[in-house]
Amino acid sequence: MRIVIYALSSIFLLIGCKGQVKIPSESVDVSNIIDLAAGFDNIHSVRLSEIADSVTFIPFETTSNSLMGVGQNHLISFSPSYIFYWGDCFDWNGKHWGKIVKNGQGPYEELDGGYLVFKDNHFYSEGSKFIEYDITGQPTGKVRNLFAAREFGANDFLRQGVVFTNIDENFMVYNYPNTIYFIDKNFETVASRNVFLTDSLTSNFMGHSANKFITYYKDMVLFYNFVNDTIFRVLDTGLEPRWIVSFDHPARFPTQVMLKHKLLWRGLMNAARVGASLDDTEVVKLEENKHRVLAAYETESHVFFFLSENIGLAEVRNKIPPDPSIIYYDKNTGKSIRVKGKGFVDDLLGMDFFYPQLGIFEQKMITYIWPYELLEYIDQCKEKGRDVNPQLLVLSKTIDPEDNPILILAHLKKNI
Repeated sequence: MRIVIYALSSIFLLIGCKGQVKIPSESVDVSNIIDLAAGFDNIHSVRLSEIADSVTFIPFETTSNSLMGVGQNHLISFSPSYIFYWGDCFDWNGKHWGKIVKNGQGPYEELDGGYLVFKDNHFYSEGSKFIEYDITGQPTGKVRNLFAAREFGANDFLRQGVVFTNIDENFMVYNYPNTIYFIDKNFETVASRNVFLTDSLTSNFMGHSANKFITYYKDMVLFYNFVNDTIFRVLDTGLEPRWIVSFDHPARFPTQVMLKHKLLWRGLMNAARVGASLDDTEVVKLEENKHRVLAAYETESHVFFFLSENIGLAEVRNKIPPDPSIIYYDKNTGKSIRVKGKGFVDDLLGMDFFYPQLGIFEQKMITYIWPYELLEYIDQCKEKGRDVNPQLLVLSKTIDPEDNPILILAHLKKNI
């Protein structure tokens, strides 16, 4: 589908825009507008085989130097050449290539890992420093210490980065939630763009680990602006609107809560201290059962949105947090569909459902399973007399319960 940005659309694409996008009249070409709200009322059970044609596995190599932690899936990221786990590097066969980011207090070391990217046969990391490494993983000597005393003020914005990725010539750092900075190979700031404009900012409304602000499609880096619900293509020194997302629905997470979350949660904490009902606090009333977009992934045929439904302090209030949900936009039909249940009906592997916990990259929906979980699942199937997919049986004979997790890749169909 061709992507066209119209003059009328530009009204909604100002970076500081806080209003919700309305679908224009039928006389206006809306080929770059996604009606996400329509998906809330268009719920279907979707088989995995409807959008994917095969499933493959990548077991992460397990050695004393490559152990991965349970509950740290948000540290896994993908590039065309490598898979990164915080400061560690694996190839696309799961072999542990090595630890790029070294822990320590030296000039080319980090106290606690860092985000990794690979660009022009070099590795680059961002943590308390920007560090460049050669193809063997050794520091080249190029470094920028973001905690250097004489540059402390100038580096304030970079220390808050929750995204570090490479574009064509430069790098991008997202100082959540309001500004994107563009850094060159010498780690100098060459440009910046506001995500939104506000006079006072007290935002801390979500855990960063749950969100994928940046995703990838072909040779493009995409950024989802959660304030005005627009998907932008990230350029070397700016942003270019690609999809306008209409999320004009009562279930949308309120923008005012995004921007004033610390203040609102202060009232919640005060209520908790005096034993007042948390259900009656302003923040709970505003955000209860509201949905926010965790990530937006474009593929050849679809744009997938992963959403979470909010339940504030669920455990304290004896409530069960809802599972994340998926709404996908079909480029061919222009319709948005919400996937019923916890994910796609897994009719390829025969497991209960498929939810891509690690997102979508290069036409692959990716999730993972720990070896002990897979072995337990097979044992349960045998006890109940259920058939087990031959692929899973073959895989089970090659793993140990103490091994690192196994990536499960569902390969999306082309041009469906």
